[in-house]
Amino acid sequence: MKNFLIALLLIISFIQISCSSDTLDNNPTSNPVDVYVVGQKNSNATYWKNNQEVLLNNGLGCEADTLMVSNGNVHVFGKKQLDNWTTQFMYWKNNVATNLTETFNTPEQFLRTITGMDVVGDDVYFVGYTKNPLIAAEIYDLVYWKNGNKTVIDVATNPTFKSKIKVVNNNVYVIENKSNCFNNCHGVFVNGVFQAVPVGVLLKDITIKDNQVYVYGTNYTTSSVYYKNLTTGTESNITSISTAFKLLFDNDNLYISNGSDIYKNNSVIYSSSFFSFYKDFVVLNDNKYILKSEGDFGTTDILYINDVNTLQIFISEGKFNTVSVVQN
Repeated sequence: MKNFLIALLLIISFIQISCSSDTLDNNPTSNPVDVYVVGQKNSNATYWKNNQEVLLNNGLGCEADTLMVSNGNVHVFGKKQLDNWTTQFMYWKNNVATNLTETFNTPEQFLRTITGMDVVGDDVYFVGYTKNPLIAAEIYDLVYWKNGNKTVIDVATNPTFKSKIKVVNNNVYVIENKSNCFNNCHGVFVNGVFQAVPVGVLLKDITIKDNQVYVYGTNYTTSSVYYKNLTTGTESNITSISTAFKLLFDNDNLYISNGSDIYKNNSVIYSSSFFSFYKDFVVLNDNKYILKSEGDFGTTDILYINDVNTLQIFISEGKFNTVSVVQN
């Protein structure tokens, strides 16, 4: 009987230890990570941290698009479609909501759209477009805000292009599709100075490897993936993949999604099918985190970690938009 009680206590202790962790350890050789998924549940902006649901305050009718963690603070960007076919942009810091549309609107400039966010330390950056309501012409300013303070980057720009922002070593990088030019209209602003990419290239986003900044996108002239190391100036084309929706580096491996398939060093590691559609992915320390929409016509959104279903939601109750992973 005594041996039985000892064994029972050991089992209970093991269960308590196993269930007390609030992090996921996907690889025994790496530190635990926090896995975040953002989206919407029951028509409310929501994120999930290690499968634990967090409904965002004042998020009814909104959906969350982007999540970043910095200095222990959780930053979420999202939006709400209003009845008059306009968009209201929202931001949450540790679940405290801010209406960015109201915050950034002024009598001289109203907010047209916000297309990207970055967080460095305690500094929060947004990039987007504003317009002078007194000017009838479709003339916009490309701007970014740092902690609410606006900087104009360019004028007479195309407000339909989804500009992205990344801040590294106090340098501000913003990709843009300029409309007030004739040839080299696509490129990146580095601290307000425009650097064009080759004609035919349309940039998609910005990524980081070893503290070096890369821009990437699609070369429509050659139907290939294009990326450029802004630190060294080295340009690369991958002709075996026609377009880049997302590009990232992990442990000297190059991962690319073309919007349906995911490649690792040019070899397919995931391919969409009629019953499984790619939505987003992250790779960290060789662990793969893939959001998929599965079932007939995408009836269920699922997070797979190394091909294991770890979180899912039916479209009748919500959706997943993006996944992010934070190393502890």
